[in-house]
Amino acid sequence: MTSEEREEIRKRVEDEIQILRDSIETLTDLTEEEVESDANDWFTTKESNPGKDINEMALAKAKQRLEILNGVLDKIDSPGYGICTVCKNPIPFERLKAVPTATRCITC
Repeated sequence: MTSEEREEIRKRVEDEIQILRDSIETLTDLTEEEVESDANDWFTTKESNPGKDINEMALAKAKQRLEILNGVLDKIDSPGYGICTVCKNPIPFERLKAVPTATRCITC
């Protein structure tokens, strides 16, 4: 893989990281919001805010993806990045460009 190809992948990963950070900030705000209820409310706070569970799951996934992408940035300059963990052949640039977290070639 050329240095230009590595930089292209790095840019893509950095762009995705920024999008994730923005999403994490928004999702954190959404999960921390309190739902107001009054004495006549038949539902608990959790039941009156079913989207909170969905936002919490999305937040967990976003944090997990962020951790993975940060790992890619840590490894991108290492000799092992872009090498299939099974067959030890280079992973095609187009695959890494599409899926920078790929650790296997398409065949494996």
